[in-house]
Amino acid sequence: MLKLMVQSLKIAAILVLAAVIVVTTQRTLARYLEESNANVGQPVTFVVEPDESVDSIAARLQEEGLIRSPTYFKLRMRLSNADTKIQAGRFVLYTGMSVNQIIQTLTTSEPIEVVQVRFQEGWRLEEYAEHLVEIGLISSPEEFIDAAQGESWRTTYDFLRDLPPGASLEGYLFPDTYEFRADATPEDIVRTMLDTFGRRVTPELRARAAERGLTLHQVLTIASIVEREAVIPEERPIIASVFYNRLSQNMPLQADPTVQYVVGQAGNWWPQITPQDIEQRSLYNTYQNTGYPPGPICNPSLASIEAAVNPADTDYLYFVVKGDGSGGHVFAVTYEEHLRNINEQHGG
Repeated sequence: MLKLMVQSLKIAAILVLAAVIVVTTQRTLARYLEESNANVGQPVTFVVEPDESVDSIAARLQEEGLIRSPTYFKLRMRLSNADTKIQAGRFVLYTGMSVNQIIQTLTTSEPIEVVQVRFQEGWRLEEYAEHLVEIGLISSPEEFIDAAQGESWRTTYDFLRDLPPGASLEGYLFPDTYEFRADATPEDIVRTMLDTFGRRVTPELRARAAERGLTLHQVLTIASIVEREAVIPEERPIIASVFYNRLSQNMPLQADPTVQYVVGQAGNWWPQITPQDIEQRSLYNTYQNTGYPPGPICNPSLASIEAAVNPADTDYLYFVVKGDGSGGHVFAVTYEEHLRNINEQHGG
């Protein structure tokens, strides 16, 4: 009898131990499934499309590294009756969030309002600032211009090391179509554009510039002038070659856009220049000075930057716009040839 009681107690103890193991295992598994294995705290913009299914949302959350198991996410959604409460819109989630935190964000937080902004190639800093005011992202142009001063960003981005003291980020704010949160600060906007510049103007492209003996600042300066001069894409490398050829012979660049940069003002940042404008005293006036101007005169496209790194191999020193309205140019090696081209294209 005693023996049977001892055996019964052993069996009971084994069953209790087994139950504890099962519960512990379940809790461990739940903790494992509740949290992703990603580095904690990295923001991830996650967009829920209108009428998107929970299956689709769960699959994309796993692809983004935000959850471990789509099945577990869907189970938690259904157990909490949250599968009908997900809102369409844009949300910021963070790696390391628990499944419960993600569900709370997607079902109770207000979606982020986003503003799309198109910055055109060839715009100068002030045009960027005015456009941001027009679409309501900032209240005054000065906010953005102040945020785009180079000194405050120099230590954050290695490609700004060549930036002259006191220079703005003119030329480095990559023109593209962006989406910003409606509450984005001018610093947020500048940071996004510099991040884009760092990705698009690749280290390899920058290394090729260095191999040519050029700083990135010099490349962007030439690229910005090319951007304002070139209408036909195929002419960009040829126009770049003209400017480098003139620099090598210590000739002034005599680029009209640099004078426009000097005399332009709100309402007309790129005016037609006059003989009086050419007399304006400024380091940016390439009729009055030889060598490079102090920096870029606009924010150039990647195509113009590539042309400035890889110019065509020519002996051209001059060009004049064609008179046929195409926007193309006629190029010349000698001044006499250039005068003939002017006469042929514009009648004197």
